[in-house]
Amino acid sequence: MKHNINRWLFEIPASDVRDDKDDLENGKNPCFCCGKEIKEKNGKPSFVHLLTNGNLVSTDQEFDNDQGFFPIGNECKKRLPNNFIFTRH
Repeated sequence: MKHNINRWLFEIPASDVRDDKDDLENGKNPCFCCGKEIKEKNGKPSFVHLLTNGNLVSTDQEFDNDQGFFPIGNECKKRLPNNFIFTRH
């Protein structure tokens, strides 16, 4: 049986973690934050959840203003609190 756990919902502006460089790399699997190609080492990619207001959200629940999940690399993942990082199967 799957249990739903309610937890506090937090938002942070994506602009706080994204690079503003115009020369971001465009690989096969670019990181949402830095644009560099993500090299998956353990086979479990990580994602951030983006809303249409430009904020990242700390839940994997869907919203009306939901843009979905975007991949994030290991180095950029270290810049975010753990509750903003998700793995999808």
